[in-house]
Amino acid sequence: MSEPILGIEELIAGYNGQPVLHRVTLSVSAGEVVSLLGANGAGKSTLLKTIIGTVPVIQGRIHLEGHGIGTWAPHKRVAAGIGLSPEGRRIFANLSTEENLLMGAASLPRARKREGLDRAFTLFPVLAERTSQKAGTLSGGEQQMVAIARAMMAAPKLLLVEEPSQGLAPVVVDAVYATLREIADTGVAVLVAEQFQQVHEDASDRILVIDKGTIIPDRNRRLRT
Repeated sequence: MSEPILGIEELIAGYNGQPVLHRVTLSVSAGEVVSLLGANGAGKSTLLKTIIGTVPVIQGRIHLEGHGIGTWAPHKRVAAGIGLSPEGRRIFANLSTEENLLMGAASLPRARKREGLDRAFTLFPVLAERTSQKAGTLSGGEQQMVAIARAMMAAPKLLLVEEPSQGLAPVVVDAVYATLREIADTGVAVLVAEQFQQVHEDASDRILVIDKGTIIPDRNRRLRT
């Protein structure tokens, strides 16, 4: 088996030197959707923030395609191939859909930006019809599409998605997860953090459960072989 896109070993991380994550070990391979489940305060957000670099590592290792990135600045991790769709979507309400998407490709040359837009509109065709519409006037589902498409603009190797089901109707959640499955099928490693009640087993390869900053081994499940 090839080396995972994301490898985390014995990770301890937190705020102001106080651990929130306790010896977390996990991996996500190319083509996988791994769902990380936990209640509010379980450590899901802290883990994703530590991977992207906004929460410091106290101890342990984070690898992206075998390269240690635990001390890298967030912008360097993004440039190396990590995309993040944050909790609450965090779109720029007064900017157009296209302007929001381009925020995910700000450092790329013009040709790569065009490729990113083409990728976004292939993943979410409805966004091609909303290019000039202010993002704040989009539906909740369309705003979630913008957040994921923005994270995909630079063609990341690892996509982190935080609570994509939040506030959405079940039929919209199904569509979002179908697209996450499509993204993984292109070879991207996808790590999704969700509440227990929002788990989407049909789109997931594995389920990991986190509680009090610790992965609970006997609650992990493999759904696909």
